[in-house]
Amino acid sequence: MGNIKVTVNHNRCVGSQLCMHFLPDVFDLDGNGQAIVCGLDDTDVTTLVQTAEQCPQCAIKVEDESTGEVLFPPAELGM
Repeated sequence: MGNIKVTVNHNRCVGSQLCMHFLPDVFDLDGNGQAIVCGLDDTDVTTLVQTAEQCPQCAIKVEDESTGEVLFPPAELGM
């Protein structure tokens, strides 16, 4: 897998903290109580996608920068 990029859409994030529960080394909260990506390190892409799937607002986007493929959310969700 190529370079993975993870972003959080702050227009969607409600601060449920599920991402922090599953990957506390990757996600943290900003001053507004919304998730931010603080580092990916060696986190595997499967774990990143599984965590993004847990977000109740689908606010987490996981994409392969080398191919431009969006791994989550799926296009049919219209995110």
